[in-house]
Amino acid sequence: MANMKKVIESIILIIVVTIITPGISFANTYHAEINVSESFLEAKFDATMPIEQGSLTTGISAIYDDDDYKIVSGNIAVGNEVFTPGLRCDLGFKGVWGEVDEDHKDGDLLAISFLLSAVYDIPETVSAIPLEVSAIVCAAPDSLCFEESERYIDVRTTLGFRILENAAILVGYRHIKVHFDDHRDWKMSDDVLFVGYRLRF
Repeated sequence: MANMKKVIESIILIIVVTIITPGISFANTYHAEINVSESFLEAKFDATMPIEQGSLTTGISAIYDDDDYKIVSGNIAVGNEVFTPGLRCDLGFKGVWGEVDEDHKDGDLLAISFLLSAVYDIPETVSAIPLEVSAIVCAAPDSLCFEESERYIDVRTTLGFRILENAAILVGYRHIKVHFDDHRDWKMSDDVLFVGYRLRF
C-alpha cells in the first residue's frame, strides 16, 4: 500500500509540475472552473498543450459536499478532434483520493480510474448562441481501487454558454458512486445539478 501511495503521489507531482512549468509551446491553454450547488462545490484547473499527434491535458480538481464526501483528483489525458470538426475526445487516467461519510458510515477512497471525455462545439449554423456540450466518464474497477474502496465511477455532463470569447457559464449534472468493502459492503451514491463558471486563458 505504501508503494502504491508513492506511485500516486509521483503521478500527481508530475501533473502539478507540468501545469506550473512553461510548456513546449506558447500555445498552451489553461482552464479554471468553479461549480456550485446547494451543498456542493467543485474547483478545477486544467492545462492543455499541443503534442505531435493532438494534445496533452493535465489537471487537478477538488469536490466537496457538506455532508458526504471530500475528493481530490489529478488527471492526465491525450486527445484530438475526431469524426467531425468541433468534436474533441480525450483518453487517459484520473487518480482520486478522499473521504466519504454517509449514514454514519465512513470510508477512505483511493483509486486510479480510466478517463474518457468528449467536448463538442455546436456550430453557429445550428445555434446562434455559442454553445458547447461536454461529457466525462471516469471508472475504476476493483483491481484499481485501494484502501477501503472497491469500485468507483464518476459521470459528468455540462452545457456551456460562452458569454465571452474566453469565458462560459455552465449548467451541469454529476453522478458519483463509490462501493466500499470494509466488512460492511456499502456504497455511497450522489446526484448533483450544478451551475458554474469557466475561464480560459
